[in-house]
Amino acid sequence: MEYLTPLIYQKILSTISYIYDQSSKNKDIDLFRFKDVLDSYNEGQWQSKIWAVEELNKFIDNSYKECAIIGSWYGLFSYLLAESGFNKTILNIEIDDVCNKIAKQLKIHDNISYKTVDGIEDFKNHNFFDRIVVCTSCEHIDNEELYFTFKQKNPSMLMCLQSNNYYEVDSHINCYDTLEDFIKSLPLKNILYAGTKNYKNKYDRFMVIGK
Repeated sequence: MEYLTPLIYQKILSTISYIYDQSSKNKDIDLFRFKDVLDSYNEGQWQSKIWAVEELNKFIDNSYKECAIIGSWYGLFSYLLAESGFNKTILNIEIDDVCNKIAKQLKIHDNISYKTVDGIEDFKNHNFFDRIVVCTSCEHIDNEELYFTFKQKNPSMLMCLQSNNYYEVDSHINCYDTLEDFIKSLPLKNILYAGTKNYKNKYDRFMVIGK
């Protein structure tokens, strides 16, 4: 499926223009956001999130009413999931309100919404049998906090989680040497999929889908 459409290109360009305009009016939006948005839509991000969407879709049926994305950044995963045909509610949960403001400029699909809150703290509000929870940025979340929170999940909730072994980034506080190590760190009882993708011989990204 072709996800990189002319419309999303246009959205990215118009969002960069929006950031430039807002940087002179809003002290919370500075020109650093140029690079941050472009980083969030770089090749590695596209690859890892398309991988997640395509594998996750193999386990999604009509019983699921919502997909909540913890640490949604600028909303790339939500765009890809909606573009793939998921027409239920997709909720981007992001602690950085500026990310959500900018993500709204990138929005294409009507079933996508945004919430500014700590996703781990908000997990309890989405902990139901008919929900999907995605976190493709587990490397940014303390392992003990993540394990304690997800251990309380509803047994029927579908989860898609990613981390990596890219220790060089300071904000990566929850990396693993191998996929097996990542699996062991998670409280999932039923592993439906587990895999590894290497990015340009720089690092490995790990993904686990399960309940």
